[in-house]
Amino acid sequence: MTKSEADRQRECRTEVLEALVALYLRLNGYFCITNYLYHRTKEDAEGLRAESDLLALRVPHQVERLEDGTEQANDTTLILPTSDGRIDCLIAEVKERTIEFNRPVCKPEGWKIIADAVRMFGVLPAKEFDNDGSGTIIARALHSQITAPGWKQLPAAGDGEKGRVCLRMPVFAPNTAKHARDRKFISLEHCLEFVRLRMRPGQACSAYYRGLKFSPWRGTTRRIVNFLDESCGKRQTPTVELLLGRLCV
Repeated sequence: MTKSEADRQRECRTEVLEALVALYLRLNGYFCITNYLYHRTKEDAEGLRAESDLLALRVPHQVERLEDGTEQANDTTLILPTSDGRIDCLIAEVKERTIEFNRPVCKPEGWKIIADAVRMFGVLPAKEFDNDGSGTIIARALHSQITAPGWKQLPAAGDGEKGRVCLRMPVFAPNTAKHARDRKFISLEHCLEFVRLRMRPGQACSAYYRGLKFSPWRGTTRRIVNFLDESCGKRQTPTVELLLGRLCV
């Protein structure tokens, strides 16, 4: 495989996995921005400061109710408890080999990048990003957690007694990824299984697509949905590797 072919394969795999996580989050009531780029100022060097694979936001009273009254089930391993009452904001990474965040975010000044992501959500006023404001405290707390050797829980921080927001920094990765034993993460296998169960015939999502008819899904998401449809027709259990092998050829 030439370098250009290897780069194409790597880019395809990244795109598919990020689309899978975005679909998983959408089915759990999150509004997502994919491939969020942190721009530099004119005075800085060329390029970008950093990149986050996904920014996602979910409000506490979110529910997706169908015409017959059925409520779409959310994944309780991901969403905050209903009683929590806070806006849930995710700064997420999708990794294939290791459970970690990008190098710029992990540097000593990386908390400033996290603070800019928090600003992007628009859930805290500007004054909260002063030296002792909630936005700054949240960013520094998250930075401290993601730069630690191990994470017993998904890195998370909130605005204390005010109880308005919760900021979390999950990594989505395979169960075989480096640091899987000592860093809390959400597995890509779990995401695929959740999406599969929501898409199988007889479930509430199944009417959203039919593989041989016009699909309202778009782009890579459509290809993932079609893959699940085909796997169901063949009575084949879909896996992350089968998904990548099917879509990245």
